[in-house]
Amino acid sequence: MKVLYFDPKFATARRAAPTRAYTFARHLADHGHQVTLVGRDTRHLEIGASPTRRRLLHRERVDGIDVVRLNIPYAQSFSKWQRLLSFGAYTVASTLYGARAARPDVVYASSTPLTVGITGVLTSRFKGVPFVFELQDLWPEVAIDLGVLHRRWEIAAAEWLEHGLYARAAAIVVCGEPVRDALVAAGVPSEKVVVIPNVSDNALFDAATANREYFDSLGLAGKFVALYTGAMGKSNGILQLADAARVLEARGEGDVAVVALGFGTDRDALEREAAGLANLVVPPPVSRAEVAGIVKAADATLTIFAPYKSLQTNSPNKLFDSLAAGRPVVVNVDGWLRSIVEDNRAGLYVPAGDADALADALVRLAREPELREELGRNGREAARRDFDAGLLAGRFRETLEAVARRNGRARTGP
Repeated sequence: MKVLYFDPKFATARRAAPTRAYTFARHLADHGHQVTLVGRDTRHLEIGASPTRRRLLHRERVDGIDVVRLNIPYAQSFSKWQRLLSFGAYTVASTLYGARAARPDVVYASSTPLTVGITGVLTSRFKGVPFVFELQDLWPEVAIDLGVLHRRWEIAAAEWLEHGLYARAAAIVVCGEPVRDALVAAGVPSEKVVVIPNVSDNALFDAATANREYFDSLGLAGKFVALYTGAMGKSNGILQLADAARVLEARGEGDVAVVALGFGTDRDALEREAAGLANLVVPPPVSRAEVAGIVKAADATLTIFAPYKSLQTNSPNKLFDSLAAGRPVVVNVDGWLRSIVEDNRAGLYVPAGDADALADALVRLAREPELREELGRNGREAARRDFDAGLLAGRFRETLEAVARRNGRARTGP
């Protein structure tokens, strides 16, 4: 089977970013399928990378994947209109590439942004092959909640695009059950929607050695450390970490510390808050390969978001990393994520925006080591049973193979 995979977020473990596309594409390649993955050229963002001359289009072979990198600038600090321009440039450039590429058996496009679906639809029509759409977040609802889309015509255009993509997709892959339920409620046939959550990379975390020296180097030797990793944008609500740190400081809980590791538009604001707090540290980002040992060394992890209802549909990588690492997790997202944590007894839930409740949870975990051990052990079991990377990548492969078979063109075995 030949797969043409569009994902501007594509990253390998050398970057401080999720690697879902890499994991799935490599699984396809390992099973004898041919994969061409079209992403942005983000090599300059790899930890420790040397400056290189960036061409408009760069091709390379990465672990059996034919990777095409398009030089389309993008940064978390971009304004709304700069982001839209970047999204549009990727859509145009990737569609032009798709028109000239060899005919695949399946076209796969992963949002965000939603406009990646335009590339998927047009390429599938050019080539006369089926299109599979991956919806990682519930768009445009999230963008509307966050105020990114607020004009009536913007919302109408996004909803028109959304429903058009759903109608033209042979299958829709979503990262969580709430997104599936929302699509079905909106009229998408249930048999068309496949739930493939973000993965627990158990192999990566099993091989990693807990790097407690990392926290010691931050001046946190002997302290209970709660770790936040990942994006630091508006939706993540990371200033809640500073609020909780202030509560801990006011209570005299000096042996409980918070480390926030990541990047995004709110990172600078959090750094400013941390400058006046002894128990909040915001160190430089590290590669995903290094993150595994750091997460394993934490006493607990944090999966937090801003208090917007649409964010309850999220499937954040940081939660599944925590499960794989066997660390107790504190979540502030009601709904599906809360159920994962509470049903598996793998962590604690606190309401979003409640700094006192977050501080209470951290103090409880700091004072009850047996509870930490039990929650971490339960989380590790859930990671292996329900969210293992091999298990979910296999579901991904079977979904594409089924679509290709229905189309009657592809040889779906290796």
